Amino acid sequence: MSERCKNLVVVGMKRDFSPMQTYCGSTSPSGDVALCDTCRANLEQRYPQGWRNTPGDLCKHGTYIGDAYGPDYMCHYCEIGD
Repeated sequence: MSERCKNLVVVGMKRDFSPMQTYCGSTSPSGDVALCDTCRANLEQRYPQGWRNTPGDLCKHGTYIGDAYGPDYMCHYCEIGD
């Protein structure tokens, strides 16, 4: 995600039960990208096929095809042009 908004996102709780926050677009402690509701809605509209690690890394058939950093997998149906 190249654009980053200024919203804070709650990504967990600290030991004293206060919220642990990070900026939208940052990596959360669990390794996922922390997204605010607005950015998540925008990405869901932009990438209707969804994503696992990075936006848009599932093909239209729902097969995980990799991201910019890992190996590129090809969906069987996409490969035959379906």
